[in-house]
Amino acid sequence: MKKYVGIILLLVSVQLSSAQEQLSLDKQAAIYYAKYDYAKAASLYERIAAKRKEKTSTVVLERLADSYRQMNRYSASADWYAKLLARSDASADARMYYGDMLKSLGKYPEAKAAYTQYAQTGPQQEKVKNRIAGCDAAPGWIQSPTPVFIRNVERLNTSRSDWGATYYPGGVVFTSDTLYRNQLENGSHFNRNKYGRTNRDYYGLYVGDTANYGNVYIKDFSPSFNWSRYHVGPATFDKDYHTAYVTMTYPDRRIPGVKEKRVKYGYRRLELFAAEKDKNGKWGKPVPFPYNKPDQYSLGHAALSNDGSTLYFAADMPGGVGGTDIWYSEKQGDGKWGTPVNCGPAINSPEEEEFPTIAPDGSLYFCSKGWTGMGGFDIFHATGSKTQWSTPENLRYPTNSSADDFYFVAGNNGNTYFSSNRPGGKGSDDIYSITSPETYTLTKVPVALVIPFIGTVCPPLDGACIYIYNKQRGIGWCFIGSPGREINLTLEKDTDYEIRITYPNHRHEVMEFNTRGMTDGQELKKEICPGK
Repeated sequence: MKKYVGIILLLVSVQLSSAQEQLSLDKQAAIYYAKYDYAKAASLYERIAAKRKEKTSTVVLERLADSYRQMNRYSASADWYAKLLARSDASADARMYYGDMLKSLGKYPEAKAAYTQYAQTGPQQEKVKNRIAGCDAAPGWIQSPTPVFIRNVERLNTSRSDWGATYYPGGVVFTSDTLYRNQLENGSHFNRNKYGRTNRDYYGLYVGDTANYGNVYIKDFSPSFNWSRYHVGPATFDKDYHTAYVTMTYPDRRIPGVKEKRVKYGYRRLELFAAEKDKNGKWGKPVPFPYNKPDQYSLGHAALSNDGSTLYFAADMPGGVGGTDIWYSEKQGDGKWGTPVNCGPAINSPEEEEFPTIAPDGSLYFCSKGWTGMGGFDIFHATGSKTQWSTPENLRYPTNSSADDFYFVAGNNGNTYFSSNRPGGKGSDDIYSITSPETYTLTKVPVALVIPFIGTVCPPLDGACIYIYNKQRGIGWCFIGSPGREINLTLEKDTDYEIRITYPNHRHEVMEFNTRGMTDGQELKKEICPGK
């Protein structure tokens, strides 16, 4: 699954024919790649490619591109896919993945071209139909953003990955791979080893205040969950906050092993656990969901219906529509959970659906890579229940972006959060808050968009987030810079704007301009280059 895939492959042992035998760089890289340690694999494959140059094998190029794709390093992955596709023996799917990376960079025309070429290689049109539709729709959505205000919750975000924010009495519970070691209570543990996929710490579950004053205070959510040395989170709760449902990476030390050649791997998949709060406010021992099968599939990311009778979750168990689907289980008369049922093709696509959440009005928010969207994961909304749903509705821009947008939690107290790895954030994943008018439709177009704007990006801004911000409305549009790129928008007249530039190294610069005194249809051209 998305944030930590669903499987951790642990290297249990490597049997060598002699104590003196040393693994070659290729074999070391292959072992890391096979067990999903993409950060280490990419580092070694980079060394191999730098040494062999044009003699680098197609396999190495393919694994480099895929390693960066799995780490959400879109630009690096796109660069290696471009090199890979120059080879006649590159796989057909490489062109589709190349399109995915370009799309996640906001390069919609280039992504569409890659998808179109891929569709011509065989019976692949259906596989990229919605991807192409997303490339066509995204520019229009950016031109006509929905009237919402999005704010980075800087008090909770770090330079690493923070996501999965859920309202909790007195604050917000969230998931982070920033190790707050000093905040861990007795009974909570941390893993001294790094998570191989990102080469960072494992996720833990924390609670932080959301006050508008003073310093944020972040503490351990509970040793009942953070005792695991592997991934913990996200969490969801019943309406009284007496029961918690928490996703955890299979914490049992005894793990099933698979031996391939001389290397033995152990698998750790996601599981769902539930815990009850006692009369003293302490969380009890987590109980595994009865349909966990970590030796076969991952199951987690739970959401509870408002009446507590239906538990939704994401799983890649057999019998689904796509790779990862949304399923549900109904509470039986004896209080036990019934056999899981797939939510069906109205919600699930042949690709991935994850991170279901239930809104106060009972509707469903979820994330998908299969429906028409702007980037990787987009956030969608649907009404209904169980297997009966309305057509999923994309929340559009600026809630969605060209990056991954996920885990949308709508609160009835005004605390609505979602997570994103869009450019301009503090870390790889950030928590955002969102506010909107009491009523609006996704097809509503803001009034007075009458000033055509053409911004030309200068070379030093390659890879930077260029955020064009309407100061009166408190909304903006983010574009990824590339030399000579033209940014085309239609702006409001008599309005003040900022161009907020965030470089890949997180350095910031701001340019200001306005449309005051301009007439309808008057074109505004601007060179987007600080200092000019």
